[in-house]
Amino acid sequence: MKILVDENMPYARELFSRLGDVQAIPGRPVPADALTDADALMVRSVTRVNEALLAGKAIKFVGTATAGTDHVDQAWLQQAGIGFSAAPGCNAIAVVEYVFSSLLMLAERDGFALRDRTVGIVGVGNVGGRLQKRLEALGIKTLLCDPPRADRGDEGDFRSLEALVQEADVITFHTPLYKEGQYKTLHLADESLISRLKPGTILINACRGRWSITPHC
Repeated sequence: MKILVDENMPYARELFSRLGDVQAIPGRPVPADALTDADALMVRSVTRVNEALLAGKAIKFVGTATAGTDHVDQAWLQQAGIGFSAAPGCNAIAVVEYVFSSLLMLAERDGFALRDRTVGIVGVGNVGGRLQKRLEALGIKTLLCDPPRADRGDEGDFRSLEALVQEADVITFHTPLYKEGQYKTLHLADESLISRLKPGTILINACRGRWSITPHC
């Protein structure tokens, strides 16, 4: 089995060599000739995986070493009979540590105590859930916004984004990128949302860049 892996994916050769012949390739763009006789493709978020890339190729499986999957046309892969797997939560601890260290830095720089601030968490999945536990363990009040989980009846005191915006001193975003549908997150932080923030509100983007449409973020 021939396995193509993004050349910037650490330890890929060591991980996959027991399964077949591993060949490292650029992820942007993927060389078309490399796909001709390959069986599996391992990518990062820089590679757009869709019909244009894989139609007529022998690829039977695509894996992405990312939690986000908006770079992969999963509907087309399913239609084409190509297996797919992502890595949800793979960097959750690192992202939580980034957000927490950012909050500590801002608190020191601006002279406030985190325990006196209310942190709104938008998206309470692998990252947001861990961040909530860490903050609450230190006595910091959190507010949660996650419409899909709220609608499923998941455990948690969820509130609307509108309510969270009115109460939170810090808002940190951890949503997947949904371009359409009931839970669309594309351009979630638009001019309207920004205009409703309390003065001095801190926004932290720990998700996809396209959650914002405004130059003020």
